[in-house]
Amino acid sequence: MSFSRSLKEYSRVAWEDGYRHPFVRELGRGTLARERFKFYMLQDYKYLLSYAGVFALGALKSDTEYLMSRFTYSQNKILNGEMDIHRAYMRELGISASEIASAKPSLYNRAYTSNMLAAGHDGGVAEIIAVIFPCAWTYHDYATRLAEDYSGELEGNFYRPWIEGYASDDFRKSFEWFYDALDEACQYKSEAELERIRELFASSVEFEYLFWDMSYDMRMSYKMAPR
Repeated sequence: MSFSRSLKEYSRVAWEDGYRHPFVRELGRGTLARERFKFYMLQDYKYLLSYAGVFALGALKSDTEYLMSRFTYSQNKILNGEMDIHRAYMRELGISASEIASAKPSLYNRAYTSNMLAAGHDGGVAEIIAVIFPCAWTYHDYATRLAEDYSGELEGNFYRPWIEGYASDDFRKSFEWFYDALDEACQYKSEAELERIRELFASSVEFEYLFWDMSYDMRMSYKMAPR
């Protein structure tokens, strides 16, 4: 197993806790309360803007044309592909442009994106890939498993486009280059440096769990949001 592919096992507990979270399971069953999904949509929209910014840092720090093109390609897929899912749902949920503009990122959202941006500013290509990888990888893994586990319940499921979008080959292709690029970037790193990469990856897996948890409880900070 390559170094990049071993990272999932390194973060196995948080990874599986994320898939078992009620927010994710209720997406699969189609029973997730729409107010929770609306909260998630607004928060994730804000998150993706910062997430795309980390890809810009990756392009800036790339030392080859290939890597620069990969980062910019993926950034474009976020802004003009992944966010299309969000825009479609927000229209269906009746979320106005002014509501999107005025929405504020939660404490958890800010902590997650700040961690990614700090890794992007302080580190190189390896650190950047490590910290952005879990978002795409967990989403594809979870959506693929939801499509299998709840295959008999997708008909009429409001969240079916979300599941099928993230389970799609098109979405997988937007990030599958991470594996080889990370392996190459880590080829000559010391064990201490590799452990730092593992920790960055693990931190984002844990933040993904916290994002589901925050969205399920609709929390903007450590206090519960008023219902």
